[in-house]
Amino acid sequence: QLPGQVRKTISDVDAGPLGFQRMVLHMTWTINEDDKNKTMKLEQTQTLINAGGSLVESLFENSRNGVPTGQLYALSYRGLVWLSSQSMNLAANIAPLERQVRNFKHFDTVAASPGTSQLDYEFSYGTSVQLMNFPDGRTTCVRGNSYPASQVFASLAGEAQDMECSNYNSNGVLRDKFRYAYLQHYGVAISTHSELASGISDAKVDSVTKVWQRTGSKGEQVASNSVL
Repeated sequence: QLPGQVRKTISDVDAGPLGFQRMVLHMTWTINEDDKNKTMKLEQTQTLINAGGSLVESLFENSRNGVPTGQLYALSYRGLVWLSSQSMNLAANIAPLERQVRNFKHFDTVAASPGTSQLDYEFSYGTSVQLMNFPDGRTTCVRGNSYPASQVFASLAGEAQDMECSNYNSNGVLRDKFRYAYLQHYGVAISTHSELASGISDAKVDSVTKVWQRTGSKGEQVASNSVL
């Protein structure tokens, strides 16, 4: 359901593939660690699904003390640039409208630009029912150091690379910053750090489960699980 121009822009420069079919990550976030009076723990389960090409479908499920508090649904470019998203406060009766990128004015690909230190994304966005007057947005990501992905979680394969991404509103004013670990073997970025006006937060990966597809004895596709 993405606008055709958005899908074409991405597929023309980075058609994938991703290195997984489905991954489930259990993470613990330390929220507002810059203010000890507001610091709290948040449990998060991230379910990442290969949506074809370089697109990732995600479900984020948040809880505190084992009690669910919210969900967020997203479709993204390799987990790095969100293309469509909708959040759910599980204590509310009404969910906000889905937010969606409507077109790209500039798009740098991760896979085809390994030597580029900075990646830029300029776009317009709106709700899924909006027809005009789309505001502009911009995301700038700077590549950092590379290191073994096992530093993110012990059994993750290959290399990881830090990505520092800054998001700007239609006035060109910084809205927030996120740090990602881009897992090169899997072709997806995982958020591990955030800086918002409301506080600074860090995440730790507690476990990872990978589900892939294998062929059965009669040629059918059979799902297999492994805890990485």
